[in-house]
Amino acid sequence: MYVKRALFVNWGNLPHTEFELGAINLFSGGNGSGKTTAADAIQTVMTAAYDYLYSYNPGQDETTQRGRGGKVVRTLSSYILGCDDGSYARTDTTDGYIALHFAPTRGEKALPFTALVGARAHLDQAGLKPVARLDDLQFFILPDVALHLEGDLVVTEPDGSKRLIPLEQIQKRLTHKYGPDCVERYDAKKAYLKRLYGILRGKRDSVSEREAMHAARAFSRFMAYKPVRSINEFVATEILEKKDLGEAIRTVSETMKTIYRMEADARRLKDGIDLLQRTGQHCDQWIRQWIEDNTLDYALAHRRYLDDQQRYVEAKNTQQTLRARLKELAQEQENLTRSLKALDQERVTLKARRLGVQSLQERDRLESRRQALSQSFTQTTTRYMQQTRQIRLAVSAAEQLLKLSAHLPDEPERQALLAALRHIPDMARQLPADAAQLVNEDWIGESDPAARVAQARQLQNALEAAVRPLHDRVAGEDSLRQKLYHVLVSRQHQLTRLDQQRQQREQDIERLERQHATYPPAVRQALEVLHKALPEADARVLCDYVDITEPEWQAAIEGYIGGARFGILVEPEYEAEAARLLRETLGRDNRARIVQGERAARDAARMTLDKDSIIHVMRFEHATARAWMTASFGNVLRVEGEEALRMTRRGITRNGLGSGGYSMWRCDLPDSELVFGRAARQRARAAREADLHRLLTQRQTLLDEIQALKQALEAADQLQPVPWADTLAELLELRAQLKDVEDSLALTESTDESGLDARLAELDQRHLTLNQSLENLHKEAGAVNRELETVTAACEQLDAQQNRALAIQEEREEALHQIARLWAGMDVDAQLEKAEQLARQSTAESLARQQQEARGRLSATVHEIERLVVATNPVLTGDDRLHYTPDYSDIRSRSFFADVCDLRRQVDILINRLKNNILVEKQAQISSYRESFSHAFVTNLCHQIYQAINEGKRTLENLNRELRHHRFGADRESFRFAWEWVPEFKAYWEFFEEVSQLPNLGEGQTLFNAELSDKARQVRDRLLDMLLAEDEQQALQELERISDYRNYRHYEIYKEPEGKEPIPLSEYGTGSGGQLETPAYIIRAAAITSAFRFDEGDSHLRMVLVDEAFSKMDEYRSREVIEYLTDTLGLQLIFIMPSSKSGPFMDLVSNQFVFSKVPSETPVGQLHTRVLVDRQVLDPDKVRALWEQERRSLRQQFALDFMDAFE
Repeated sequence: MYVKRALFVNWGNLPHTEFELGAINLFSGGNGSGKTTAADAIQTVMTAAYDYLYSYNPGQDETTQRGRGGKVVRTLSSYILGCDDGSYARTDTTDGYIALHFAPTRGEKALPFTALVGARAHLDQAGLKPVARLDDLQFFILPDVALHLEGDLVVTEPDGSKRLIPLEQIQKRLTHKYGPDCVERYDAKKAYLKRLYGILRGKRDSVSEREAMHAARAFSRFMAYKPVRSINEFVATEILEKKDLGEAIRTVSETMKTIYRMEADARRLKDGIDLLQRTGQHCDQWIRQWIEDNTLDYALAHRRYLDDQQRYVEAKNTQQTLRARLKELAQEQENLTRSLKALDQERVTLKARRLGVQSLQERDRLESRRQALSQSFTQTTTRYMQQTRQIRLAVSAAEQLLKLSAHLPDEPERQALLAALRHIPDMARQLPADAAQLVNEDWIGESDPAARVAQARQLQNALEAAVRPLHDRVAGEDSLRQKLYHVLVSRQHQLTRLDQQRQQREQDIERLERQHATYPPAVRQALEVLHKALPEADARVLCDYVDITEPEWQAAIEGYIGGARFGILVEPEYEAEAARLLRETLGRDNRARIVQGERAARDAARMTLDKDSIIHVMRFEHATARAWMTASFGNVLRVEGEEALRMTRRGITRNGLGSGGYSMWRCDLPDSELVFGRAARQRARAAREADLHRLLTQRQTLLDEIQALKQALEAADQLQPVPWADTLAELLELRAQLKDVEDSLALTESTDESGLDARLAELDQRHLTLNQSLENLHKEAGAVNRELETVTAACEQLDAQQNRALAIQEEREEALHQIARLWAGMDVDAQLEKAEQLARQSTAESLARQQQEARGRLSATVHEIERLVVATNPVLTGDDRLHYTPDYSDIRSRSFFADVCDLRRQVDILINRLKNNILVEKQAQISSYRESFSHAFVTNLCHQIYQAINEGKRTLENLNRELRHHRFGADRESFRFAWEWVPEFKAYWEFFEEVSQLPNLGEGQTLFNAELSDKARQVRDRLLDMLLAEDEQQALQELERISDYRNYRHYEIYKEPEGKEPIPLSEYGTGSGGQLETPAYIIRAAAITSAFRFDEGDSHLRMVLVDEAFSKMDEYRSREVIEYLTDTLGLQLIFIMPSSKSGPFMDLVSNQFVFSKVPSETPVGQLHTRVLVDRQVLDPDKVRALWEQERRSLRQQFALDFMDAFE
């Protein structure tokens, strides 16, 4: 395909014009006249001004669009605005167009078409220097359209003025004129280039991006002049296409550095987790030591209480012994007193005989009678007074039973009892104030004894009537009193159950206050076993690491999951051992579950969750919890309403219905049983607090009832039958008899006396002896009394001391209970039992020594905790740091213990978050990045470099096949490429080859664990070291050098004259510089025909553009190259040459365009010059004839001048 026409609108300082091009076209003119400007327009259409493909003004060494040494390079926007030496022909926003119309040559079947590029630019004058800015860029392919300047890009107004079609209207105008099928617009440069080089090959679609970019780059390279300084460099840079792997290297390097950073972060995390675990271990150790210290405190208090109790018991025993001795002494005194009394009686009798008084016998009889009656009266009075107190207690009990009648069992006996009880208070009002008042009254003269006995008899009968239904059994059934006792026992049992529930609720609330869920007993037992026997398994409960993000679904989700919420999470390698341990330790009844975390993670990774899965409203703080929940309940869906649930395999509704197993059921839970998340625990805490308040209210009501029942039972026990009326009658009878005896004694006279001196003397001596013995007994009793007083005082002191010790013991016990509230893992009962056993087996001194040793360990552990916290915090970041600022003034204080407990909980939370979430995710990311890196490294580097090395070889081999058919010059020269390995790079090639042939790479195998040879491993490690190098710039340069496949071989070009030995061009340096330029053009021509795919199909781009052509070659060789390009290869040639050097080639040129820059009378924008173009169509034959005629004329003139010199 030749370019038949080129259109320029607002391009540089060229006028709006069309160039009709021929087979050989020459752009000539003076320096700066605009020759290269026109060539750059053609280059723009062919390369889309794509970075690294094009190079404006290449003949002036502007071989890059990146300015060098401060030089301002030409740009597309500067061309649109007509920039010349920093001034602009168009300073307003300007639209510009350039277009090439292609037509097929002989033998080509492709349709003609036009490639159009439209651009809009403006001048940015905000800075110190005005800068041209590109606003818009559009590309068009117009199949079967021959675009013209007039009518297509520029229209003539009725007044004769010219108007440019604005860029935003050009598509619409062309579509309207040529039809939508003939207008293809492209906004992306790559898409345009793929279509351009596709239509150039006669295709109806695009070619590959690689082919298009290669063709555009080859076109641009052919245009740019570069001197051949080295054959190796020429082949590497001009012939072989550079594979830009810089971005791939940077991507791979960044990925590797990311892996390195992540591994460093993972190591830092592991170090932090290790420090946290050690901190947690020391916290646990300190907590155990603190609990041990407080347990020893309790044991010591209990030991001292036991000691005080022992001393008190011993004092009480002494007191009882002394009291027994006093009683014995009192008995002996009584015996002596009786003996003295009998002795006195005998003395009185003897004295009476001695006096011979007969009346004394009667008096003695009456006196004896009086004494007997007095003694009986005293005893009866005592019994009567006791019965009176009993009767009053019975009356009070009757009144109490009446008040508590509502609490009596509703039995038939109850009515009879109440009927009898109602009369008792009225009868009791007739009783005297006290028994002494009744006894001391004059029963004969002032009262009626019979009436009093009758009243007493009524009260006694009423009490007996009340006792019978209360205490008697009827038909073998329990009495009312026994039934009352049974009710009391039942209420006490209820109180015990309520207390158990209350304690459980209090413990639950304490756990919830510390943001811990309440576990079922089986789970608590399992955790205790695992923490004790398998601490390295790091046992945790699943529910602590799950939260619900939408509260309205919480009750239904938790109810659906049910008891599985309390699954136990352990480290994967301990799952089997933990399950076996629980089975062997806890027996058949314990149903605690060990989660299959590793299996769940594999299954979860293969699952695709529905958008309505319950997992989407759940948040996890443990990777295993997420995996298990996903694998187990990921297919449970949230649906709206029962109708939707009816057709859902596994699902839930907001109102707490669930489906599964082809059935539907209610699955919501009350707030008190919710465990997922902080909010749920707060709701559960509120529910449990309300439940606790209800239990406390019930307990108080039950306590009141139990108190009333106890009072009723006590009253029932006090309500007993008392023979008070019988005793009263007996007492009155004795009083009457005593009165009669005393009256008889009053009438007796005693006037007789007799003497038995000897007997009386003996009795007197005995009387004296007994008195002495009695006095001795009194003295001993006094001493015992004094000792008893001392012992009693000691008892009181020891009792107080014992009470103080008991109070201290109770304080220490309460301290242990307080510890349990601060640290849920402590078993108070076990510690109390341990302490009491220790107290029984040890002395107070031994316990004090143990406590001193324990406190020493406390101090040492505290210092270690502080050291670990200081070491841990720098390893952690941000909010992950430990907050630990205790008051060290008293490390045994409860506040210090609370701080350590809080630190332990912080540590546990952080370990879980870092180990089971962040580290797991980071390790998964590292694994993913390793796979990505391995894939990228192998695919983007190893495979690409390996393939590029092989493709480079194939490229040279194809060019050799192409060049084999081309002979050049009089010597019939041909050219071929040769190459050999560079030793430094061969090791890399062998590594890439070995990696490319690994069979399992990418299928679970990465570059890090692949089985490579020792040599390949060394190369791999060297490359990885480069990717991780701190000097990134140097490392990237080295990697780019290694990734450039052109460096792997040393290249040579051999010139092979027909019939002669090949000559390496690297050694062909004896002639002029042009000697290498000729082969260079021949080889470049071969390269461009390869890039344009001359060997495929019948239609191709056959136009080449050369700037500052043939500057190093003489006229003869230049003509040979032009003829080779045009005649041999059939290429359309556009070359640029100053007018001063173009004369010898005029006989070859079909079309010449002469550019001239001339002054302008009227300024063109900021310029005072304009460019004129003279378009010339030449007849080569006539030009050649003129040249021949001129030659002959000059030759003759030289001959004449030569002859004149001899004359």
